[in-house]
Amino acid sequence: MRVNICLVCTVTYCIGNAVSRIIHGLSGKAQAKISHTHCRSRALAVGVASSFGRVHNLKPTKNLYTKTPTKPSSATLSPNQTRSLSTMSAKKEFQRLPKTIVPSNYNVTLTPNLQDFTFAGNETISIEVKESTPVVILNSADIEIQSVQFSGGGKELEAKVELDAEAETATFTFPEALPQGQATLSVQFTGCLNDKMKGFYRSKYTSPDGETKHAAVTQFESTDARRAMPCWDEPACKASFDVTLIVPKDRPVISESETKEGLLAVTFDRTPIMSTYLLAFIVGEYDYVEDRDSDGVLIRVYTPVGKPEQGQFALEVAKKTLPFYKEYFGIAYPLPKMDLIAIADFAAGAMENWGLVTYRETALLVDPKNSASSAKQRVALVVGHELAHQWFGNLVTMEWWTHLWLNEGFASFIEYLCVDFCFPEFDIWTQFVKQDLAEALELDALRNSHPIEVPVGHPAEVDEIFDAISYCKGASVIRMLHSWIGDEAFRKGLHQYLNKFAYKNAFTEDLWEALVESSGKPVGEVMSTWTSQMGYPVLQVDERKEGDKRVLTITQSKFCADGKPAGN
Repeated sequence: MRVNICLVCTVTYCIGNAVSRIIHGLSGKAQAKISHTHCRSRALAVGVASSFGRVHNLKPTKNLYTKTPTKPSSATLSPNQTRSLSTMSAKKEFQRLPKTIVPSNYNVTLTPNLQDFTFAGNETISIEVKESTPVVILNSADIEIQSVQFSGGGKELEAKVELDAEAETATFTFPEALPQGQATLSVQFTGCLNDKMKGFYRSKYTSPDGETKHAAVTQFESTDARRAMPCWDEPACKASFDVTLIVPKDRPVISESETKEGLLAVTFDRTPIMSTYLLAFIVGEYDYVEDRDSDGVLIRVYTPVGKPEQGQFALEVAKKTLPFYKEYFGIAYPLPKMDLIAIADFAAGAMENWGLVTYRETALLVDPKNSASSAKQRVALVVGHELAHQWFGNLVTMEWWTHLWLNEGFASFIEYLCVDFCFPEFDIWTQFVKQDLAEALELDALRNSHPIEVPVGHPAEVDEIFDAISYCKGASVIRMLHSWIGDEAFRKGLHQYLNKFAYKNAFTEDLWEALVESSGKPVGEVMSTWTSQMGYPVLQVDERKEGDKRVLTITQSKFCADGKPAGN
């Protein structure tokens, strides 16, 4: 589905020239209330992305690859991920948010302070009260809430606030039941620009002159939008966002919305309806290179200051990748631009925020004077993976984290399809068996593995399934499916699926139904045996002689790495 959305995800302040540059959305009007001038260097980027996606845990250096880690390594995984990547911990008590109140829009203003690493915020949330209730429960973590007010149905009410650090929720209790219908919640809050590389955090980098500086960046997947603002932080709770960032005015900038304290208020156009974990915004200094793809989509690659040439190859990849996916899915990329940005302190490999994809520097930058072909192949795969998510994960999002593999397994497969088409000289499929299939087989042979689809609830459990089972085994299973039903039926089914659930949420079964319709084969019946149980089969062939005949007996059992029977 093609939706005419007036969307902006980046505003760039050009330090050296004391001018500002903004993006024009599909409507053709200015996306922020600031005059615009072209600039490529020494840019203080302030960006907002309408986006969807997750932390991409990288493999070790030999196989640096988006979201498909091998063995735990402090060099590639965040501290809370240094564990066996197939071990599921004990279940924690968890309840999803009540459905009595549904958000439709967040009007958010944030003021980050890169001196004392704090931020102040206020938001007005448009809601629908579906069932009259005096209690509102939503997600909030590491945030201090100063006040909450309700307005609707002729009532103005103020709430008492209770925070639950373990459940990562905030409970707003009003003096009387809220009336059914449309209303707003107004929330004042403050938070910390943490150093945990999640939520709204600070990223430290060194400038070309050796000075230590910080950028304010975001990483919301899977459950960390709640660290930037109180919100319904579940994939199915989609809403639009109106974001205003109040940032330092480092140089005189012509603007209609300057403040009196040397700050600049930048207001962005409304995003499309999307999940909270896909919102992104960045404040920092960057260089960039830009070009347009064959469909006229503006593409920029943001690099550390002084290194714009290292973004050139990623720009080439993106220029080829977006048109490929448009053709393959039969659905145009719905936004007017695509930004790719390298972040100095980034726990993930990459994150597919819609229109503003964030990367670890090693997953995006290629030094044209000192890089092997393997570095280019790695960047091509990571960029291909993230841009596949713009459709599969962003346009259509899984209903809950149990279906994470719908996003990650699919993207981990089709990135190879894309890179093989765009860069045939890489002969990239020869690497799939080593980098994905072998990794999946190794981990899935362990007794503490888990199915591709596994019920999860608590945020700690969600983080655990971003592993090689969801990514590598998921990709291998999708590759098997593609081979079974054929490319034509596969593409037709994907087109039907993406069209039907555009800007909505879906379950694994929804994809199977679309592929059944396109192929005429029992896709759901067959594939559920691969997604709902862990492990994989090993075949044993026994031969015996009966008279003048040789009889072969083939038995199938679950393969276990320890060599013991699966039942023990």
